[in-house]
Amino acid sequence: MPENMLLPLDADTIRTANESVLWAPRLPTGEGLDTLKEQLQGHVQLLVPDVQGLATRMLGEMRRLAIHVVVRASQLLEKDADGAPACDAYNLATMTRALLTLHQHPGPLGEPTGADEIDDEIRRRLCGTFSELVADEELYERRKLDSDSSDGIHDYVHAELCVDGRPS
Repeated sequence: MPENMLLPLDADTIRTANESVLWAPRLPTGEGLDTLKEQLQGHVQLLVPDVQGLATRMLGEMRRLAIHVVVRASQLLEKDADGAPACDAYNLATMTRALLTLHQHPGPLGEPTGADEIDDEIRRRLCGTFSELVADEELYERRKLDSDSSDGIHDYVHAELCVDGRPS
């Protein structure tokens, strides 16, 4: 398939996968859970470029929200140090739902603008310890951050400056 040809988006299939996680009394285990996570990752990967493209045409707070969601979705798909995806089924389903909502309800659209700014925002890394930019030449790690609200929040930390989540 040519690179510029997008895969068709099946909103019903995406919504069904989301609901199988978000409304489930309990999730499958083992291979069933792995398959579900792979499906949700595929939905996120399919939706991110679409919403990113729409974000260049969105206005005001919808644009700001779309950029935030695209940035977090891109980070969610990154791998941890052990090479495993840094996400769980619930986080993937939540992100997929947000992306699908933005895809289907982008609000008023204008002329495309600021695609480079959006690309820069996606590539930007902010240290979860210092809330400072991690420069391209600096070493960094992806870690689960200690959080009262969730043990699944991943962020960047300076590899040489932050030891066990604390400045060294």
